[in-house]
This record gives sequence, C-alpha cells and structure tokens, in this order.
Amino acid sequence: MKQMLFWQRLDCPGLEQAEIETGAGLSLSASGSLLHADTGTSLRYRMQLDHHGRLSHAHIDVSAPEPRQLTLQHTESGRWLVNGQAQPAWDGCQELDLQSCGLTNAFPIRRLKLGIGDSVELSMLFVRLPSLTPAICPQRYTRLPDHDGMPCYRYESPGFAADIIVDEQGFTLHYSDFLQRLPDSGRD
Repeated sequence: MKQMLFWQRLDCPGLEQAEIETGAGLSLSASGSLLHADTGTSLRYRMQLDHHGRLSHAHIDVSAPEPRQLTLQHTESGRWLVNGQAQPAWDGCQELDLQSCGLTNAFPIRRLKLGIGDSVELSMLFVRLPSLTPAICPQRYTRLPDHDGMPCYRYESPGFAADIIVDEQGFTLHYSDFLQRLPDSGRD
C-alpha cells in the first residue's frame, strides 16, 4: 500500500514529506524530503526496511547548508556499512534514527509492538543533521495508555524525552511540541 505523509515542525518552520510503500510483513520503502529552518537543512532520503522491519539500506542526500551524502547498509548479520565501509563499532545498533525526521521513530514502534506499560532500550545509530554524522545513541521506548484512542509512546534519549502519538500503522501523528502530521485531505 502506498501513502504520502506530511509532517510540520512545531518548534520552528519546517516540513517533511514521505512517500511510503508497505509490503509483506513489516517491509517498507520510503522516499522523502526534509526542510528545516533551524539548521538550514534541506535533504532527500530513501530508506528500505526488510520484512522484519529492520533497516537494510538508507541514502541521505543533503543539499543545504553544505552538499553531502551518506549511504548506510545494515546487513542481515548486523554489520553496518557507511558509504561502503564496515563500521564494526556500530554492530550493536538495532535501528536508524535520522534527527528531526518524523518517519524514523516509526521503525522500532512498528517492529516492537509493545504492550501498554512495556519498555525497551535500544542502541540506535543516530544521524545528526545537517552534518550527517552517525553516532551510537541509547534510546528508550515505553508504551503508554492510548491518547484519544491512538497508541502513545514515551521516547527517551540522553537529555531528551517526548511523547509520540502514532496511527494504527505506527506512523507518527504527533511528537510532543516538536512536530505533527498534517491531515490527509485526499492527496494521492
């Protein structure tokens, strides 16, 4: 199933657009773009998740403030390749989190399917913008009671915490005071 999702930043001018195609199991293909005034970042991304909901490939192309690219591959054995080079220090990272991206928090939420009160800590490969600098970052997801009938999660990382409300597919609807998904008004 194909769908187009749009998120608007709440803390500063910014917008994200993602075209998502879901397939068998938790497989997902996404291509999108981000424009954020706070960092002056303009980028395009492509991401592919396997049927287990794990990232297999991502390509991020920043056009502003300085052109740069990053290609990530996550092999079935858990090895991370960055621009084709193995990064053994990152082999323990289970997921990718692209800073200021409304889509990437959905990856662990969709895969883990936590019950209310359940919590898990993950080692994430966090990609900072606009530098495209990857770093290991511990993150915790805790399933909270539903908010207005929609699943809700507490996201925590060092020095940061936020509540994320998601739709029935696990895609972000509202991310505390940071971003919100724009309503679908019949877009194809």
